[in-house]
Amino acid sequence: MPYAYRKSERIRSNNEFVSVMRGKRLSVDGLSLFYTRNDKAHFRVGIAVSKKLVNAVGRNRLKRQIRACIMQGLRETASGYDLVFVVRRELLHADHARVLTAVEKLLHRAPLRRSGSEGTAT
Repeated sequence: MPYAYRKSERIRSNNEFVSVMRGKRLSVDGLSLFYTRNDKAHFRVGIAVSKKLVNAVGRNRLKRQIRACIMQGLRETASGYDLVFVVRRELLHADHARVLTAVEKLLHRAPLRRSGSEGTAT
């Protein structure tokens, strides 16, 4: 599975999701990004798709698409952040290119980029 995260790179519990969602938020094209700093040497990612939007097959398809796009976009992202991506209705029937564009826009707009030194955000 090329886009699998290690257990330590995933946000899994409801409390962790709620904690990150109290942080800062950006929204673009049917996708929202919530992010906060963490005290770890790596980033952690969570993806949320409401059961009200689509069935399990559709939710998992969207999560796979977003996971693939995140892995492409996180190369330039600083470590030490918790990220939660929340899918909105507008992104339900989007193709991969549109999902990739939305993820790239969010990661570019968020102050998560690495500066000259490893692991620090600008």
